[in-house]
Amino acid sequence: MMQTSFDIRIVDAGGPHELVNMELMNRLGFYDRFGVRPHKTYVSNGAEAAKLVLAGECDAAMQMGFGPALSAIVRSEPLRVIAGANLLTVHAVYSKQPNIRSLKDLPGRTVGVGPLGALTHQLIYAALLKHGIDPAAVRFVPIGSSSTIFKALQAGEVEVGFGETEVFENQAHYGVHALEGGALWRELPEFPNQASFASATALNERREALVRALAAHVLLYRCLHSPQSWDDYAAAWTTALPGAHLEEARVQWQFYQDYHPYAEDLLLPPEQVSYMQELNVTMRLQAEVLPFEAVTDMSLAREALAMVNADG
Repeated sequence: MMQTSFDIRIVDAGGPHELVNMELMNRLGFYDRFGVRPHKTYVSNGAEAAKLVLAGECDAAMQMGFGPALSAIVRSEPLRVIAGANLLTVHAVYSKQPNIRSLKDLPGRTVGVGPLGALTHQLIYAALLKHGIDPAAVRFVPIGSSSTIFKALQAGEVEVGFGETEVFENQAHYGVHALEGGALWRELPEFPNQASFASATALNERREALVRALAAHVLLYRCLHSPQSWDDYAAAWTTALPGAHLEEARVQWQFYQDYHPYAEDLLLPPEQVSYMQELNVTMRLQAEVLPFEAVTDMSLAREALAMVNADG
């Protein structure tokens, strides 16, 4: 264990899977291993995270939808994307309505999303475009996180909404069905679900703390992909989500085993950054696509990976 503590203020997604991941990190001492003392703030979407980082209330966001961060960077805001995180979405699109079976049935329907321009809104927008459907024909209802959206769907407040992988394997239990073309990890493998980004101030003044925090996340990602991690993951799930069914934990853990969605090397492929910027332009969230080097700083990710490898 390191003798020096590196304090860092991190904003993270507050969804159930992220809460389990944070409990797993604490349980296995990944932050402690690199002397990191995180001060956590949880939000429901990347737009909120970008605002907190830009306001100086947090140093960095980890494991967040980063479309809003890219838009801010293009507006010359002092942010940089510093690492990849979960590069494959865990979301699917569901309905309770028997006459809504496919994405092609969505024109004229109400679809629950997060804030306009945040992750779930961008996901459904991208899926509609891929299937040749005009997103302008769909009525998007901003609600909140994917778990909040799913509750609204179950309550009949919207006709269509998001759920994650545990819902996909238990559709009858929840009284919903996934839409044709709605399993977005299959439909949109090019869509990078989450990344990490930091303020220019943190990059200049808290670089070592950032690198060490990223190194701790390398250990998390390797753990999530490891077939030996089930017992620790199940214990973290039980602690972070008391009352949640353990069979849902098994579904989520198996998803990690099958797809290995996390960036174990922390690197974010340039083509995925271009994809997100082009989607932002199509959605009129940013004016132009900037070069990869203008929106990212992957040097911290490389330093963090070297630190982990040297640590053994």
